[in-house]
Amino acid sequence: MDINPQWITLVFASNAMIASIAGAFVNTRNAKIEFKANVLSVNRQRWIETMCDLVANLNSQLLTTAAVRHTVEEPIGTVIARDPELFRRVESLLRTVSKTELMLNPLEKDHQQLKALMSEAVDQLRSSSPGGDIEECIDVISRDIIQLSQAILKREWVRVKRGE
Repeated sequence: MDINPQWITLVFASNAMIASIAGAFVNTRNAKIEFKANVLSVNRQRWIETMCDLVANLNSQLLTTAAVRHTVEEPIGTVIARDPELFRRVESLLRTVSKTELMLNPLEKDHQQLKALMSEAVDQLRSSSPGGDIEECIDVISRDIIQLSQAILKREWVRVKRGE
């Protein structure tokens, strides 16, 4: 049986062409996956850093506002309206709460819990006559916020390390 050398050349050339096309396709696909993973990791790291800053600011502002709130006997709205410095502090606290809420995923249970804790703290500060020691109440909520935030941030950090 005679095999024409041109057929052998054609088969080898076809294999080489298919291999080069498949190789380019695989390389392109892998590059896209790696790029996506890197971009997601960088964005997740940025989110973690921002959340750390927001939670630290939030707790500082909650505890400071609770200390001021503890000294106020009259309706809090009246006091805030009269005192421009207190007004700025409360405004800053509410801005931090809003920014933090915007960073959360409403579909994740622990994110919902964090939002509920922040709302509870603000409600306690807004109450007309805080029951018991407002500073102690806010301190407990503040510690719960930190503990829950640590769990959320740890989970996200693990995802960064895995390249997700």
